[in-house]
Amino acid sequence: MDLHSLVTVVREKSISKASRVLHLSQPALTIRLQKLEQELGFVILERTRSGVYLTKNGASIMHHAAKAIQQMNAMRDFEDNSTLINRIKLLHPEQNDTEGLSSNDDNLKIGIANPLGSTMFKPIFHKLYSFDPELRYHMLSDSNEVILDLLSLGDIDLGIVPYFEKREGLESIPILCDEMLLLGPKDDNVPDSGQLDYMNTLLQKTFFAFYSNQPLRTIINEVMLKLLGNIPKDLRKINDTGIILQMISNGLGYTIFPSSFIYDTMDFFKSLYPSGVLPSILRHESVPFQIQRLGKEFPSRTIQLIYPASSPYRKTIQFAIEAL
Repeated sequence: MDLHSLVTVVREKSISKASRVLHLSQPALTIRLQKLEQELGFVILERTRSGVYLTKNGASIMHHAAKAIQQMNAMRDFEDNSTLINRIKLLHPEQNDTEGLSSNDDNLKIGIANPLGSTMFKPIFHKLYSFDPELRYHMLSDSNEVILDLLSLGDIDLGIVPYFEKREGLESIPILCDEMLLLGPKDDNVPDSGQLDYMNTLLQKTFFAFYSNQPLRTIINEVMLKLLGNIPKDLRKINDTGIILQMISNGLGYTIFPSSFIYDTMDFFKSLYPSGVLPSILRHESVPFQIQRLGKEFPSRTIQLIYPASSPYRKTIQFAIEAL
């Protein structure tokens, strides 16, 4: 899939200019672009007299294309780094792998689907350390599918993901029912959901949507439709949960979040209610936003712990599962 040619054409806004940058003939570049469109199944570029522009579908993939190119460059950098390490080993044969020239394969390798790492890291590793205080680990945060693929390939030992369909050789254990929440400004008085003007009031508000995750986007859209009857007119897409929380905390709008995105905050509220039963509206002077729990009738997801059935860390993992 020739993404580099696509990005070059978009940047130059001209096939003729891009062909010169890529040192290709215009017909050759055109064939590459046509092949890419056939592979993707939709038209990417619109050719006009004033230049070449992205179609709506084309614009929707540019973020992924740029990331894919960056990742390919990172793999080349890794190869360069490996060459450097081999040269160091030749110069210093007394150094061995355990002294930092390469990764230690005895360490537990853990993958967490982003953006769960920033919120789920603390409780999970606290449980692991309580079982084995000497535990050493490597951690990787990446997309849900990348984490599952790395587990299947044996490149990591443990994965924490919100979406999993059964795969041969992998075991899954649910560890958290990830309910959906409505987060809003702390001092914004929104009518109770039982009132008739509830939907109309919220539909006029600004909403921020986390859009980096397609399955979650689908759930959020379903929640909005069920809660509001429509998608808010002022819907702004942001791919960083921290930025969204800052926006909400500053009183600039609302969002639909899974509870795992604010795990520490929800854990704090649970500590205030020893019975374990939380009210539907959560407010506290130390929390810069208000939370409305939407309930079991709304779509949700399940955070799962995934590990290979043949993992040498099976006992450690099973202990963590029981503790969680």
